Amino acid sequence: MVKGDRSVTALAKTTRPTIGSVLEREALFTRLDEPAGRTVMWISGPPGSGKTTLAAGYVQARRLQSVWYQIDADDADAATFFHYLSHAVRKLGAARARELPAFTPQHADDVASFSRKFFRQFFAGGTEPLALVLDNMHAVPPDSALHAALEAGFSQVPKSCCVIVTSRSEPPASLARLRAAGQLTCMTGQDLRIGPDEIVVIARLRGQIVSPQAAAKLYERTQGWAAGLVLMLEHSKFSGRMAELPSDTTPQVIFDYLAGEIFDRFEAHTREFLLRIACLPRMTAAVAATLTREPKAERLLINLALNDYFVREVSSDAGRVYQLHPLLREFLKNRAAQALPEAVSSAWLQRAAALLQEADQTEDAVALLVDAGNWDEIARIALEEGDAILAQGRSETLAGWLDLLPTKLVEADPRLLCASAAARAHASPRAARQLFERAFEGFHSQRDTAGMLRSCSGIVDAIVFEFDDVTPLDRWLDVLDGLLTEISAASPAQVDAVAATTLIGATLLRDPGNARVEVWLARAEHAVDADAEGSTPRSIHLELARVRTLAALARGDLTAADTTLAGLRGDAAEVPSSMALAPAVAEGLLRLVAGAYADALSVAQSALAAGGSEGIHTYDPWLLAIGAVAKLCSGDRSEARRALQRLEGGGTRLRRGDRACVHYLRAWLAVLDGDIADAQREAKMALAVAIETGIPWFECLARIVLAQVQMGAADRRGVEAQLRGAEAIAERLRSPWLSYAAQLAASEAARSAGDRHGALAGIRAAFQQGQEYGFRQPPGWQPRALAELCVLALDEEVEPDFARALVRDGRLAPDTPPLRVSRWPWPFRIRTFGGFECLRGDSPLELSAKGPGRPMELLKVLVALGSHNVRAEALADALWPHVEADYAYKSFTATLHRLRRMLEDDDVLVLRDGRLTLNKALVWVDTWALEQQLDDFDAKLRGMDACADETLRRESTEEVLALYRGPFLPDESEQPSYIACREQFRARLLRYLARIARGWEEADAPEAAADCYLRFIEADELCEPAYRQLMLCFQRSGAPLEALSAYERLRTALSTRLKSMPSAETQSLYASLKSAGASAASR
Repeated sequence: MVKGDRSVTALAKTTRPTIGSVLEREALFTRLDEPAGRTVMWISGPPGSGKTTLAAGYVQARRLQSVWYQIDADDADAATFFHYLSHAVRKLGAARARELPAFTPQHADDVASFSRKFFRQFFAGGTEPLALVLDNMHAVPPDSALHAALEAGFSQVPKSCCVIVTSRSEPPASLARLRAAGQLTCMTGQDLRIGPDEIVVIARLRGQIVSPQAAAKLYERTQGWAAGLVLMLEHSKFSGRMAELPSDTTPQVIFDYLAGEIFDRFEAHTREFLLRIACLPRMTAAVAATLTREPKAERLLINLALNDYFVREVSSDAGRVYQLHPLLREFLKNRAAQALPEAVSSAWLQRAAALLQEADQTEDAVALLVDAGNWDEIARIALEEGDAILAQGRSETLAGWLDLLPTKLVEADPRLLCASAAARAHASPRAARQLFERAFEGFHSQRDTAGMLRSCSGIVDAIVFEFDDVTPLDRWLDVLDGLLTEISAASPAQVDAVAATTLIGATLLRDPGNARVEVWLARAEHAVDADAEGSTPRSIHLELARVRTLAALARGDLTAADTTLAGLRGDAAEVPSSMALAPAVAEGLLRLVAGAYADALSVAQSALAAGGSEGIHTYDPWLLAIGAVAKLCSGDRSEARRALQRLEGGGTRLRRGDRACVHYLRAWLAVLDGDIADAQREAKMALAVAIETGIPWFECLARIVLAQVQMGAADRRGVEAQLRGAEAIAERLRSPWLSYAAQLAASEAARSAGDRHGALAGIRAAFQQGQEYGFRQPPGWQPRALAELCVLALDEEVEPDFARALVRDGRLAPDTPPLRVSRWPWPFRIRTFGGFECLRGDSPLELSAKGPGRPMELLKVLVALGSHNVRAEALADALWPHVEADYAYKSFTATLHRLRRMLEDDDVLVLRDGRLTLNKALVWVDTWALEQQLDDFDAKLRGMDACADETLRRESTEEVLALYRGPFLPDESEQPSYIACREQFRARLLRYLARIARGWEEADAPEAAADCYLRFIEADELCEPAYRQLMLCFQRSGAPLEALSAYERLRTALSTRLKSMPSAETQSLYASLKSAGASAASR
């Protein structure tokens, strides 16, 4: 069984070797201390040059808190390295002992990011410097992913800590950047050579006396090679003379020569013992004793280690483990082949492997079984340990074992095919699917229901993960449904929650309206809830929550989806960030459908950051797409374009289903840019890929966006065809959301074609559905098009509450500001006629009690000067006419800043190229509304002096006088801009009223004509020209007394309010009217 930190393998790999009395090489220790800024020291040299002893001696001499890790061939799988290294940290004090991130197959896409986070957490905590020793780095092949992982991880080592690497090789090219930056320094075999003075000390430590002259000869013959020196000293102890060494040959040959001379002097049982344990990569004394039947095995190993005879001992509270130096082990294996063939025979290796397996040294056992050629036993171990190895993220290790097996052996056993498929599921989903399918056939022939269930679930997962052609899901989902039904009928409590969630998730991709979704959701939840022992993994709970959320979205139940996610958010502290990524996709989709675009973007960005930190990019395409859609729905095309570029150019491999989304987003962006040709090309590509991949809900969305593109191209027949297809898919999938999107598109098509009745019918159906389910803007839409539908809806009082919610939440704005749509939900309303009022929503905007009212005065002057592209200098001059221009402009800038803070919306006031503009998409101003009314009236009369249309006269007068509640800013200071604006509107209104009055007079309704002026005077009682017009109107209608009465009313108003008299022109009119009245009376 593959175990954790208590296994022999973990103990041997993560425990510093015991060293006896060794030379403290202070000069080299000092080099390891320096230079400043160095965090990695790479010690390279030939085998036996003392690399490991130097590293162990340094850590011991400096009394460093340290983690020792012995690299071996299994660490070529980076998951194995991180798995065992994570156990090593638990040996440290409480401050550093912590759970480190666990490597999963998903991390294989970005090992570097995972490594950065792992090393960052590894070195975090604690107050003492920490040293990590990686011994025997040469055991990992140059092309292993571990090298890139270490390059990233080493960059996270704090300056107070260090990493020491020992290797027979120089640092790989992947570490060149660290080396150039001075973070990595090297010590070579030349540096490790033991000098003559050190030889004297080493000999003394070994109980021998060597003169300086002899030490010089030893150095000459060994060239300071540590292993050669030890063997020479040992040889001289037996022979009393120095051995003659072969020249110009490899360290192994020299070692074999010297070791052979010494080995032959050992007692026979010691020689045999050593030959028999040569096959063991590492061992406990118990394993060695059982294998060799040597009762003194432990004593022999201890003596060899104490005498520094190339036997490493590591010990801890868990026991002792011994390991032969690679040079010694190679020598012994070669000697055994000659002197004791039994010790290298297949039978012996299998016996040794069995003992290692019993001692939980699984990886070592497999290595021996490979040498023995025992494929059946390797297959048994792979099947027995496979699930545990995959749970540790070590899929590469499992795949490596299974690749060793003969093809016939694997093909004959569906369990091996299934294990091989599982080991490749993430790295190569298509190959995994083919293996799962062959496994399924094998299990089917054996009538193994559990095997069929597992392999069928694997097939479905592989199809979904590959995200290419998902149409084969139809067959396999039916098979999986049948298997689960069979198991459920036999034992309802035994429903496989993993297989059930697989079934649900894949069905939601292919056929989200399928009734079995709800059936299996209920059964899976029951199975999890019935787990009294709580053995269901956290990952299953999270996956079940994810598919429950997506199922709720598919049926349009946003409340249920949010409730599920709220439960997850409540447990957020207990959920590893790597497990929270899939639910984050579901939450992002929910926020998009609900119109909470800022929340959707926040969820996507947080999940992307978490995935990047973890090195998991499986969900990047979905999350980046959610972010892009959120930006497009918010009208931020530049940010959406950046998100799309990141999606296309990111490091994540885009699958064909992902590319359908890319084409869709490109089409949507092109529509917003007004590039119809590009939009049509991309929309057709999105539709083609959606059809090819077999994702019907995406096909529906692609048809809708293509229909919108064809509206712009005036292709009515094409629009109708696409909408029919979209509506059919929405109905087949029983999707309220897709139906809502299709109905909106049909409404827009009718509006574009001038079919107001058809547009309103579609709007009513779509808005009712949107109101019922809580939907907002569907993706692929042009905000301005949706705004036009809302204008139509509010004009006709069709679902006005929902229309207002759409406008408010999406900040929608049609091309022409809907100033005359009374129920349009303007974020801000400004009234200036009859007095100043600024509303945010429906509430008056309150001025700060602490500061002067200057910000609001800036707003008033801006309105008075036209509100659009008003020069900042003109505003400053109007507000601060008696100060220097520079100071006035600074005052303007500060006041604008204060005004924006008061409005709490920077988009309301747009300053561009030194000109200030009120945003017509966000603000309603009564001056604008009145100007639009008057412009529309003028356009309808087409230059005529009188309005002959009675309906127009009545409706227009009501609308105009409802807006004109009084003079422009009547209570404000005599600011020149106010006076000018006030008089401009009075003059235009009087021209307007003259045409209205003429129309009434021509229609023989003089009372109605006079009533227009009277109503105007009620709003603006000091507008003298209006009185004159009224007096003339009364004159024409034969009512001289009323005309004179109007004059008296004016005279009283001016006297009371302004302490003045009517103008000469008005007095002259009065006199003529009075005279005419007198003449008439005399007659």
